[in-house]
Amino acid sequence: MSGMKSVLRVAAFGWACVALVSGCATNTITGRSQLMMVSEESAIKGSASAYNRMIGGLYQKGKVETGTPRAERAKEITDRLIAQAVRFRADSASWQWELQVIQDPKVNAFCMAGGKMAIYTGFWDKLRATDDEIAAVMGHEIGHALASHTREKMSVDLAAKMGAMVAAAVLSRSDPSAFARNADALQGAAAVAVTLPNSREAETEADQIGIELAARAGFDPRGAVTLWEKMRKMGGGMPEFLSTHPAHETRIQNLSALVPKVDPLYQLAKAGKPTDGIPSFVGAGAKTNAAEREAYAAKVAAQPDAMSFVSSPFEQFRRGETVLDCQLACLVSYGIHRGDWKKLYEKKAWRDLAVGVLQVGYLNDLSYFLLAEAAAGMSLPGAARAYYQRALQAAQAGKTCGGGLADTCEGIEVTRLTQNALR
Repeated sequence: MSGMKSVLRVAAFGWACVALVSGCATNTITGRSQLMMVSEESAIKGSASAYNRMIGGLYQKGKVETGTPRAERAKEITDRLIAQAVRFRADSASWQWELQVIQDPKVNAFCMAGGKMAIYTGFWDKLRATDDEIAAVMGHEIGHALASHTREKMSVDLAAKMGAMVAAAVLSRSDPSAFARNADALQGAAAVAVTLPNSREAETEADQIGIELAARAGFDPRGAVTLWEKMRKMGGGMPEFLSTHPAHETRIQNLSALVPKVDPLYQLAKAGKPTDGIPSFVGAGAKTNAAEREAYAAKVAAQPDAMSFVSSPFEQFRRGETVLDCQLACLVSYGIHRGDWKKLYEKKAWRDLAVGVLQVGYLNDLSYFLLAEAAAGMSLPGAARAYYQRALQAAQAGKTCGGGLADTCEGIEVTRLTQNALR
């Protein structure tokens, strides 16, 4: 019996390790590898269920503010932000976006997977927040949703619990009653060792995404800085090394450094009409305009654009200057992601495809061919031709996805399609 238990423990541990490795994915917006053991569909459904329970309870207590100028203005602001969000993640246009203003003195806001949002009246009552500052708050929260941070947190929580269960079983061999104690302790350790660093990274990513969304939507990005200056004056912040959020001073410095980078986007939006041609995304009325919202998202997502804070490699790609040179070091990543590239290729998600290939950087004809197809799809003919030519050169040099049992072309006839494109 003891031998069987040992085998089961080893099998469980092995399964946990495989699940952790196979659950990693590279985020096409941020470029960071994230643990994604929970599916997008599950994250959205779970978030919607939790949101409905929460908001339903608050409605019963009379804590949800509706029909006021403040609530309507908050929805107008978030609509403009979402119109920019779908530029970088077109599938978010089909989310059932929802915003509720919660009557509570807390200074808090959130956006779950699938676009379920809330902001607390403490932002206005305690901070006297301006529209630009509200845009900074909600842009930050929308950034969390775009970067799949809810899904990532759910995956980290699942992995931590799974690992704790396995380790507790091993540590409790001689004392069955110790299992629960060990599991609790190990879960706490996992939260410090795994959750804390990832959450801090996620906060920084959301700051970067949020300030750019606000600028593109015609809100002054300096509002993000003044907001955190107000937060700092409120006090009550924890030391940075104990907090999942960056310290106020660090956050203010980082956001101040981002302002000059995104200010040209703000000036451009301010000179135009940020609300022209934008469908409604927030609320019950938006549900009847799904086709309009998705058509708008497809149009803006096809534009050769990228988030400013990850745009340097993308700008090089647009000019046709990307040279892939990674081989052995990128082989595993190539093997993990090429199936995802095929799906993006079939969906004609050109920007996500280009970013995904650039992040791996693997040298072969398939990688160059996909970059060429992405460039062609984004109306960059010069860049497309350059990558088609490099695809042929890679194949001639023996860096090809084709070849017997080692074929990794995902069913794409790279050479034939490349030659046809160059005719």
